[in-house]
Amino acid sequence: MTVCVPTHRGRLRHVSELLASLLVAARAVDAPVEIIVVDDSPEPEFQALRCRCVQLGVRHLRGPRAAGAKRNLAVRAASHDVLLFVDSDCVATPELIVGHLAALAGAPADVAGVAGATIWSGDRTPLWQILDFSRLYQNAGDVAARYTQVGWGTTSNLCVRREAFVRLGGFDEGAFTVVGGEDVDLGVRACDQGYRWLTCARAAVLHQRDAAGRWSQVLAKQFTYGRADVFLSSRHRHRRTWRANPVAISLMAMVFAVAGVRTGLPPWVLLGAAVPVLVALPRTGPQLVRRWGGALVDLAFDAGITWEALRQGRPVSAVCTFVYTDDREFLPGRAATRA
Repeated sequence: MTVCVPTHRGRLRHVSELLASLLVAARAVDAPVEIIVVDDSPEPEFQALRCRCVQLGVRHLRGPRAAGAKRNLAVRAASHDVLLFVDSDCVATPELIVGHLAALAGAPADVAGVAGATIWSGDRTPLWQILDFSRLYQNAGDVAARYTQVGWGTTSNLCVRREAFVRLGGFDEGAFTVVGGEDVDLGVRACDQGYRWLTCARAAVLHQRDAAGRWSQVLAKQFTYGRADVFLSSRHRHRRTWRANPVAISLMAMVFAVAGVRTGLPPWVLLGAAVPVLVALPRTGPQLVRRWGGALVDLAFDAGITWEALRQGRPVSAVCTFVYTDDREFLPGRAATRA
């Protein structure tokens, strides 16, 4: 197995912890395991991580900025036929590698790979208590617990057969964003070509919460994922659907309101343009402030969709979204594969 880890500025501590945990997981199997880190950190951080990799016997490569391109570079340098993609802000559990290899060993040829479990780890700070009320921010990490088969898996923990990866052409390096959407795109393309993706709850990573410990980081990530949604719905038009995006609707209402004010309508009509966003914010129930905070995080996703759609001159895309799950490819089960 080759473990592929893309990383960037500010992740030196996280990568060091990940590598130490991967070496523990590698000792649990008899098969050879190599680890490749692809890094675009600036100096001197790049050299500091290189020294750490040399100490641990890990390959360290200078790579491009986009995460998908980093992963493709790692695959081209890989020595083995099983590829494991893990994000740099995760920590491997001791059974991560043995779980993936066991799940793939008994899988038929039409299985492209295995989506492992991603479990949030670390202190539940006030910010993360708010994120518990976001409908979008953490919803992709528990697929291994909810489904036995999926249509895609996040590259926080995704194992792929190299033959299938090469046939699919790897990750799309022409995505709109530096990170976000390329893993979903790979999974969808695989399913469209007749492949399947299994899950394995035993093969787990711990996703460190402190890698996104500030509001600015969380909102920026959600905004980026919204932009990636436009990439996905534009590329896979058979998997997109109409959606009332409150940010886009408010923006369009603002344009009409401004035009109305210029033709003589009273200025207070401008306030009406904010109604769709204000309607999207309130969520009833206990812990009202946290619920509103979670709604604000979800609105950042909608803002990303709106921004990218307008940037590309495709306003219709602002009221569309990608369909992430369906009953044909996402098969629920009481327990994920436990090979």
